[in-house]
Amino acid sequence: MRGIHLYFLSAICLSSAVVAAPTKANKGSFKIHRRRISARSIGGGAADLGKAFRKYGWEVPAALNNKVSSDQSLAPGDPVDTDEEEEGTVEATPEEADSSFLAPISIGGQPLMMNFDTGSSDLWVFSTSLPVDQQTRGHSVFDPAKSNTFKPLQGATWTITYGDKSFARGKVGTDTVDIGGAKVEGQAVELAATVSDSFLRDADSDGLVGLGFGTINTVKPEQQKTFFENVQPSLDKPVFTANLRHHELGSYEFGRIDESQFDGPITYTPIDDSRGFWEIESKSFAIGDGETQTNPNASPAIMDTGTTLILADDDVVQAYWSQVEGAELNDDGITFPCDTELPDFRIALGPTYMATVPGDLMNFQRVGNGVCFGGMQSNNGAPMQIYGAVLFKSQFTVFDGGNKTVGFAPHK
Repeated sequence: MRGIHLYFLSAICLSSAVVAAPTKANKGSFKIHRRRISARSIGGGAADLGKAFRKYGWEVPAALNNKVSSDQSLAPGDPVDTDEEEEGTVEATPEEADSSFLAPISIGGQPLMMNFDTGSSDLWVFSTSLPVDQQTRGHSVFDPAKSNTFKPLQGATWTITYGDKSFARGKVGTDTVDIGGAKVEGQAVELAATVSDSFLRDADSDGLVGLGFGTINTVKPEQQKTFFENVQPSLDKPVFTANLRHHELGSYEFGRIDESQFDGPITYTPIDDSRGFWEIESKSFAIGDGETQTNPNASPAIMDTGTTLILADDDVVQAYWSQVEGAELNDDGITFPCDTELPDFRIALGPTYMATVPGDLMNFQRVGNGVCFGGMQSNNGAPMQIYGAVLFKSQFTVFDGGNKTVGFAPHK
């Protein structure tokens, strides 16, 4: 069987404001139906770069902020055909340019398409608490009145605020959350009641499943555990995997490592979760077939499925793009001529493993007039590097909550 394997726990006691209990999947095997969505571009690479800066509270360079603010339009792309079925896996559907990967879940029996995000720890949804005009902008909204299992969490609120003053906030309840057959009863679900326009632009995503650590959950007065933290004790293995692929349907899988999806052994590296992230060391790199270089002032790297790009230290970014003829830094970020063949990028993930990101993945997106946007951009001197989907599209990745490690192997 492919998928989430569960064993039964009669009771799970958690030190949070509410007791969330994993339950056994109803069937020994199960199917997740892929949903057809309309892929959209939300401002292109510059918007994704600005979004990443805001997410981590970094100051967005003025020129980039002006560019992103002026690009509000949604350009519909070709629909992604998602009519097939596969057993035992949560399919992750890429949006245009692989800007994010969406996967189906169920909350209180209501289906939603969500962004799985290892760089945050809130499970929040667009809901009927929003003003009516904001409920009709392409999102599916969760209606607690239609759930027989929803319970308000009295006095609890949540707020996400980014550096550009964009925000989402609302009240909190608990409900049964089902991801690929793994269920958590009493999972904290954060209902968006007020959101800024920037959150409304991605009409395909109905919310976010945070898969970081509960220490950065924003619920007050008492933080809540993530879905993974709640379901972890009942999984066959205390892991989930991200199998994201370029222009293909990928998958997230809980409790099992599918060995048919990667080459060679998985190399694990310890994480530092003191800041609530899947954070590793990343101190060296190489370009093409060149020798390994040391990043002299390497910042720790966060493995973030909710970010599109690689945001690396300036020394790394400068070393790579200086090898690309015609590459330049402008108001949007780093761009280059689309007809340029990019070298592979090799980056250390932990002390012993070097991941190879093929050159074609370093080309994130065409921006027009023969110019393309780079898949690796500068973190602008921030104290951490962010490794997003550009990296994950080259690596099968295991997030091991039991051993506090992350494992990597190249895709087959």
